Amino acid sequence: MVEIKTCWFLVLCVSSIGQGSSDGGSTSTVNRENDGRSVIEAAAAGEDPDSVWTVPEDYDNRTRPGTPGTLLDVNCSAFITKLGPFSDRIMTFVISFVLQCWWKDDRLPYHKVMVDESKMKIWRPLISPMIHADVLKDEEMIYPVVYPGRIVYMTKLYDMRVPCQMHLYTYPHDRQMCGLDMSFVGGLKVGWGFSPYMQTKSPVAISMTNVRSAFQIDHVDYISYTLNVQSYRDTCIYQSGTCDYSGYADCIKMGIKCFKAENLNTTACINCLQFGGRCEKHPPKQDCSPFLNKVNLVGDFHTTLEFRFALSRRLSYQILHTYVPSFCVVAISWVSFWLDPASAPARTSLGVTTVLTMVTLSTKVGATPQHNYVRAIDVWMLSCKLFVVLALLEYAFVNFAARQASKAAKSPEETDAEVDKSFVPNEDSLDDENNGIELPKISFTITGYSMAKKLDYVSRFLFPTFYIAFVATYFGVLSYSEE
Repeated sequence: MVEIKTCWFLVLCVSSIGQGSSDGGSTSTVNRENDGRSVIEAAAAGEDPDSVWTVPEDYDNRTRPGTPGTLLDVNCSAFITKLGPFSDRIMTFVISFVLQCWWKDDRLPYHKVMVDESKMKIWRPLISPMIHADVLKDEEMIYPVVYPGRIVYMTKLYDMRVPCQMHLYTYPHDRQMCGLDMSFVGGLKVGWGFSPYMQTKSPVAISMTNVRSAFQIDHVDYISYTLNVQSYRDTCIYQSGTCDYSGYADCIKMGIKCFKAENLNTTACINCLQFGGRCEKHPPKQDCSPFLNKVNLVGDFHTTLEFRFALSRRLSYQILHTYVPSFCVVAISWVSFWLDPASAPARTSLGVTTVLTMVTLSTKVGATPQHNYVRAIDVWMLSCKLFVVLALLEYAFVNFAARQASKAAKSPEETDAEVDKSFVPNEDSLDDENNGIELPKISFTITGYSMAKKLDYVSRFLFPTFYIAFVATYFGVLSYSEE
């Protein structure tokens, strides 16, 4: 986090210097020190009187700038420095972002200065994050900066743990929508804009190298709307847009490379550290002027900023740790159909082992939150367990049916030569003291053995056919639901 803040502050200062140089050719002194002294100390000593402006005593920071009776336009942009993880167990996600807002205050100097707030602070908009979020940090990063035209820039850093109501019916093929809203109180019309400090033409940018999530970001929606806490019927969206975030996979592979100073100026790292996607504005669906006229200073009717992440879960982990192992266990259970029907210990142990393995795999699947519905992964695991249990029961049925057929076909005139298939434990492996014990024998007649072989032959094709049909249906239904 310290490295991120430092990097952002450097970008901030470099951008300020660049803009200051372009305005009349003068050099900005926002991040300059004179003989170890700060900019404010140097300005107070009279060495650079134009770099810092001290708030006068007659400045009223309780009064909103602008014309009374009209809304003050406040534009903001968000730079997300850290995102994730998204937890589907407690249904929250962690986010750290820099919120930069700017507005016009005619009471401030026209030229570019840094505001000295050692004695008095200038007016700021009252920002209220969503009430359900746990705000871990809320602080200003630097002093407010006034740009030519009396435009004030304020930069704040937020760390939050935000709730996200997830629907896990199709887990792990689910798509989620998680977002964050911030209310601006006090007669303001807040909207999204492009910050000059950002190196992307997007109101919401993300440092993709700091995204830690099992989800991939499909797109980001940003909206501005009116909100009446007493009646949600007065909600009206007057600004909205979508930023397509497809194509950032290379940023994930960059990893720690973009945190090295020698790579910061490369095009790939610049795009990844401030990835904004391809944005498109949406026209308003209705005229929000009647609702904006109701926005008041009290705050019960105010405007709100919101950005939402459209997420789709990555399947690589589930494929490697759930789907492939369970598929292999089910396929191994079919080996039983190719073993001799008289090999009871081999077939029984194989069936029991596959059943226990499936039970173990099912316990490794992520636990469901306290909801009374079944997820797609639960259907998969239950079906796989059902197939291996049926493979075990198939041998029990084959053994029972073969014995019944043998009893029905066997007559008193049959000799031992007619019983050509039998299983007898290896007597040579027993101790001498057990040689006098008569061992149990599993024997089938020709008729019973033939019946057992036929049932196994049918099972060799029946079980794989039904399982493949289940797999095709399972993924087909999930693919249709995703669309």
